[in-house]
Amino acid sequence: MKLRKHRPITIGLSDADREHDVQQEIETFLAALSSYPDRFARNPYLSFEQHLCSIASAKLVVGEPHRNSGPE
Repeated sequence: MKLRKHRPITIGLSDADREHDVQQEIETFLAALSSYPDRFARNPYLSFEQHLCSIASAKLVVGEPHRNSGPE
């Protein structure tokens, strides 16, 4: 029996919206990657995951409003 590969269905988001979200996530990851050594030097107990989450949450606060992925 063959398993079919398919993309998960995302209700309410167009391909352009998903592409934008993915691009933002990549940019956030790269920003965290480049800034982590300096933060680690100041706080060696900070994990990369904690650093990434702090940058991602800061971008949500400062950045564009979160799009609703479902019907209102």
